[in-house]
Amino acid sequence: MNRRNILAGLIIIGSGLMLSTGKAGAQSAKDLVGAWTLVSADAFGTNPKGTVIFEANGRFAAMLMRADLAKYAANNRAQGTPAENKATVAGSLAYFGTYSVSGTDVNFHIESSTFPNWNGTDQKRTNVVITADELKWVQPTPSAGGPAAPVVWKRVK
Repeated sequence: MNRRNILAGLIIIGSGLMLSTGKAGAQSAKDLVGAWTLVSADAFGTNPKGTVIFEANGRFAAMLMRADLAKYAANNRAQGTPAENKATVAGSLAYFGTYSVSGTDVNFHIESSTFPNWNGTDQKRTNVVITADELKWVQPTPSAGGPAAPVVWKRVK
């Protein structure tokens, strides 16, 4: 086999690898645009509830919560008991702002959050993968502490 054939073979293999990865990562912000519903996030228990919406103009909003949040006895959120309030805070998170994509990372600029420590900060989600109607990422610095946590979303039709 001569050098020309080897080079041609390598180019074909390389092209095939690039095509096979297709939507392996969030290659641009437009890959994210739309509404996604939460499938799994360890910090929010079994069958968590949530949505993240990415707009084409670079804005986003995200809400995540446990499915088993208990109702307040007083039927008034301003009159929750300390235990009810604690369960709600520990079991939910909402934040919004702007986003950008860099390789396989999504960078969120948090304008405001129910976790005030994030207000005005930049938060990164790594290892972003979009396959068909599934979006996965890793939250390297969870707001409740602990190890990096995978999060899975499904595109809303």
